[in-house]
Order: sequence, then structure tokens, then C-alpha cells
Amino acid sequence: MFNNIPAADFSAFGAPVQKLIELNTATFTKALELQKAAAEKQIAQAQADFQALSAIKDVEALTSFVSLKSEEAKANLEALKAEAQASAESTKAYFAEVQAILTESTASVVPAAKAPAKTAA
Repeated sequence: MFNNIPAADFSAFGAPVQKLIELNTATFTKALELQKAAAEKQIAQAQADFQALSAIKDVEALTSFVSLKSEEAKANLEALKAEAQASAESTKAYFAEVQAILTESTASVVPAAKAPAKTAA
């Protein structure tokens, strides 16, 4: 039954797997670091906003605070759009690299010999 399976050299099989592990580790580590930095920034901003809001004593200060927050929201939206674009490009690059590793690994596993021809019994 297994005599018809062509022999292949699988000694190079580990290298692409290691490359994929390293790529995934680097990609996920970078993503987690970016998320952590974003969370820390949001926490710091929320604390600063709370302190600023607590210091408001009149309508003019409240109006100024709301106007400032509105402008910040617009800037944050633009930054979010830029980050989304960068993330999309990063995702494309990641999948291109995965495809290159898989293509390279497929090319490296070449049949060592042809399967023996079936003989009439």
C-alpha cells in the first residue's frame, strides 16, 4: 500500500516551520506592544480629561473643554484611519511572507525518486 508513495526528503521540513514560528512570534509581539501602548495612552488621556473636567468652574471653561475634545476627536479619527491603512499594509506583507515561506518549503521537498511502476499481476 505505501510502496506507491514517492520517497521525499523531509530533512528540510523543519526550516520553514521555524520561519513561520519566528514570523508569527514577531508579528503577534508587535501587535500586542502596539495595543498595550494604545491602552496606556487612552488611560493617561482619560485621567488627564478627568482632572481637566474636575477643574472646570464656569460655562466658558466647559465650552472650551468641549471644543478641545471635539478637535481631538477629529484628530483621533484621522489617526485611526492612518493606523487602519498601515495595519492593512502590514497584513498584506505578513501574508506575502507566509506565502513565500510556504512556496519555498514546497519547492524544497522534492521527490527523491519516482514511485515504482505498477506491474501487471
